[in-house]
Formats: sequence, structure tokens, C-alpha cells
Amino acid sequence: MGKTHVAIGIFSALLLSQPTTVRGCAIAIAGGALGGVAADIDTVKNDYKHDALIGQLLAVSISSVMVFCNYLFKGSIVTEVLSTDKTVVMCGLAAYFILLIIGYSSHHRTFTHSFLAAILFTLAIGLICPSIAPFYLVGYLSHLLLDILNKKEVPLLYPFKKGICLKLCYAGKTANTAFMWIGFIGSIMLVGYLLLHGQGAM
Repeated sequence: MGKTHVAIGIFSALLLSQPTTVRGCAIAIAGGALGGVAADIDTVKNDYKHDALIGQLLAVSISSVMVFCNYLFKGSIVTEVLSTDKTVVMCGLAAYFILLIIGYSSHHRTFTHSFLAAILFTLAIGLICPSIAPFYLVGYLSHLLLDILNKKEVPLLYPFKKGICLKLCYAGKTANTAFMWIGFIGSIMLVGYLLLHGQGAM
């Protein structure tokens, strides 16, 4: 579900990157949150419980706060975007917008739930802000990994239709809630540990 993908996307990005500064944690959280929900753009139009939309809005909200925190602690996100060639940034924005439209128009668990989409979305983000791209990719891949655990196949090698599913759990059930809390609580604890380990470095 949406909030779970946000939580696990953030936790995965933090766990793999191990940032020890506020700036680094902010970048990892922003990228992990956005990447964690991007694949479900294909469910927004048919999402009667609005779960996917809530996940998207939560990810954008968290990422916006993290970009602001990064700026407050003299991080590189805003400076990086502003200093990048405007043509490159506009190409990245255009590519990302086109991918969102393609994803929105796709059937659930087709194009957006593949390695191909993960790479293309990440490349578009990389044109806009290269420092966020690796964390975005980790978040995106965490989404695919989580979805493999449930009952519907995930076509990782799209356009080949054959997919993978382990049939271990259902979306919206107990495992979903457990993963969500593991993600959120684990992220909070991990940030605390990493910053303490970095001795409060900004």
C-alpha cells in the first residue's frame, strides 16, 4: 500500500547509503520517498480507496520538507538544480512528465513495475538533480521487491509479460501494516544512529 512503499523506500535508501549528516539524510529520505511510490502512478486513476494518491502526496510532502531541510543546512539540492544547465533540467522535467503520463495510462503492474521503468525514471531524475537519483532508484527497486511478495505477478523484465510473485502476503493486510511500521520506525531509529555516529555533523 502507499504509505508502506513510502516507509520502505525511505528506510532502504537510508540503510544502503548510511549518511552521517543532516544534509545526507535529507537527500536519502527525499529520493527514497519519491522513488518508493513512483511505480504506482499506474493505479491512481482506478484507485477507489485513494491509497495510491495518498502515498504519492505523502511522498511529495516528505520530499519537499527534506529539500527545505537540506537547504537550511546548506545542502546541495537547490544549488545543484539551479547551477545545472537549464536545458538539461527542462529535458529531465519533460522526460519525467512524459513517463508519468505513460505510467498513468498503463495497466497496473505492467510498464511501471519493471526494471526498464526504474532506469528511465531514475535517468530523468538524474537530469534534474543527480545527487537524488541513486536514492530514487533504491526507493523504486524497494517498491518492486515489496510487490513481488504478494499475489499478483510483477513483470520485472517488461515488455516480456511473464512476471514474478512469491504469494507470501496480501496488500492491505497484516504484513502490509508490519512493513509500514518497520519502515517508519526503522527510519527514525536509523537517522538517529547515523547522526549520532556522525557526531551531529551537518
